[in-house]
Amino acid sequence: MKIRLLCAATALTASLLTGCASFRNAAPGDPLEPVNRGVHSFNSTFDHYLFKPIAKGYDAAVPNPVKRGVSNVFQNASDVQSVVNDALQLKGQKFADDFGRVIINSTVGIGGIFDVATPMGIERGNEDFGQTLGYWGIGSGPYLVLPFLGPSSARDVVGRYADGKIDPISNLSSVPVRNSLMALRVVDTRVSLFPAEALMAQAALDQYTFLRSAYLQRRQSLVLDGKRPKDE
Repeated sequence: MKIRLLCAATALTASLLTGCASFRNAAPGDPLEPVNRGVHSFNSTFDHYLFKPIAKGYDAAVPNPVKRGVSNVFQNASDVQSVVNDALQLKGQKFADDFGRVIINSTVGIGGIFDVATPMGIERGNEDFGQTLGYWGIGSGPYLVLPFLGPSSARDVVGRYADGKIDPISNLSSVPVRNSLMALRVVDTRVSLFPAEALMAQAALDQYTFLRSAYLQRRQSLVLDGKRPKDE
C-alpha cells in the first residue's frame, strides 16, 4: 500500500511540475497557453461536428440576397455600438459617419436590410468597447480563448460585456425573438468566416498559433486605427 501511495504521489508531483513548466514556457502575452489550447481543441471539435455543418446548411439553403440582408441587419446593430464607442473615444468624424449610417440604413434601408450608406460613401467605423479601453491606454492583458466564442483577451472580455449592454438585439424585450436573432447572428458570423478558414488551413501548421497571432495583430490595428505603434 505504501509503495502504491508513493508511486501515486510521485506521478501527481510529476504532473504538476509538467503543468507548471508548460505555463512557464508559454508564449509572451499568452501565460494561459496550456488552458487556452485545451479550450481551442474543444471549440474545434464542437465546430467540426455541429456548428460548421449548421452554417454550411444555412449557406447552401438560403439565397444570397436573403443572406446579404440578414448580414446587413446585424451589421446595422453593430453600427449602433460603434456610435457609442466613437463618442467615448471622442472621434467626432467617426461618430458623425456611424450615426449617419444607422439613421440612413434604419430608415431608407428598412431596418438595415439594405446597406444604403456604403454606396453613398459613408464608411463603417467598426468600433467596440474593447477598442475604447485600448484607446485610453488600457493594455489587452493575457490572451484568452473562450468556450464557443473563440479568441479574445482580458480587455476584450470586458468589452464584450459592455457592448452587450448596448446591443439592440440582445436588449429586445421578446425572449423568443431575441434568442432566435442571436442564434441567427452566430450562424451568419460563422458563414462569414469560411474564406478565412480556408486561408488558415493552407497557411497554418499550428492553427492555435496562427489564430492567436492573427487576432492580437488585428485587435492592435483596430485600436490604433491602422497606424503603426509609436515604438516602431
